[in-house]
Amino acid sequence: MAGYTEYDKIAEMAGIPSAISEEINRFMDDTNPPKDFEDHNNENKIFVCGHLNVSIRTMMGSEKLRGRGKNEWVQKEDLKWLLATRKEYIMCYYLHLAVDNICENKDRIKGSKETVDNCVNSWGKNRAVVVQGTEPYLRDVLEFLRSNIENIRQIIFHNSDSR
Repeated sequence: MAGYTEYDKIAEMAGIPSAISEEINRFMDDTNPPKDFEDHNNENKIFVCGHLNVSIRTMMGSEKLRGRGKNEWVQKEDLKWLLATRKEYIMCYYLHLAVDNICENKDRIKGSKETVDNCVNSWGKNRAVVVQGTEPYLRDVLEFLRSNIENIRQIIFHNSDSR
């Protein structure tokens, strides 16, 4: 996972206001999220099995125990909520996930087994979660990332010797 400095620099390059970037960082990492984001985590329920409905907060907690980020169904609930309440945050949400994916592959990129460009393309095709209405935001994020590969590489790796 990238540090907030990297997220903020990349979000700034994408034209995302720092206030939105900071709130999404706190929301994604569940670190003192803004109240309405916290309410979303606690009050929205996800149907799990049978008659069981579990809060997003509970689902996030179980994911954290396994050392992973937000699961696909949690991301879908987040995106539906953002689409209904905070559309201006969706691009930053996708950007955060994409940067996390690049950072998860940092060792492979450093070892020349993967490139940042391939990592972005693979995430966009195989791992990016989409709900109806968020496709244009994802497309914008992927276009931004592809157009700024070199700058993003330098921000994440703090040098230019990585592929």
